[in-house]
Amino acid sequence: MKVGRRLEGVRVRPESLGPFLHFKRGRYTRNLVYRDSRFEVVVNCWDCGVSSPIHDHSDQECWFSIQAGTFQLEDYPLLAGGKAPGYALLGPPSIAESVGLGHVDYRGRLDSIHRVCVLEGPAVSLHVYAAPVEECLVFDVRRQRCAPRRLCYHSVFGRPVDTRPPSQVPDRP
Repeated sequence: MKVGRRLEGVRVRPESLGPFLHFKRGRYTRNLVYRDSRFEVVVNCWDCGVSSPIHDHSDQECWFSIQAGTFQLEDYPLLAGGKAPGYALLGPPSIAESVGLGHVDYRGRLDSIHRVCVLEGPAVSLHVYAAPVEECLVFDVRRQRCAPRRLCYHSVFGRPVDTRPPSQVPDRP
């Protein structure tokens, strides 16, 4: 939890984030800032009204700090299945009050299934993962299923790329 305490209330100077701010209409982008075998730092850029899919973090710890915009966070309890692709039964979401600038959210193994929704944007969130995350499970509540999704970056170290999977990005020492 030291990471979360360090991120609490942190506001990164907008000019420092500049090289990592790559927005796409109607979606969010993942922009790699730093990566080594121990952790990665990603800036997500969100268009107004965009939501992530309901997803987990593949048993990785994650902290994210809101740098711009207003978000609504939805937590989903796992009732059955959902540890591997296939059957997954989620309970009704617990929806937190809207959160904004400086809020830090933590995801661990026991509370990782969630959705992030942008209420006011464009929005920016700074994510720190305890280890690089290359894949997660995405949940379909209606069909009671989950499936793996390979993650990708839209920019790497400030340079836009045609979406690139983390496995093709060398770690930065």
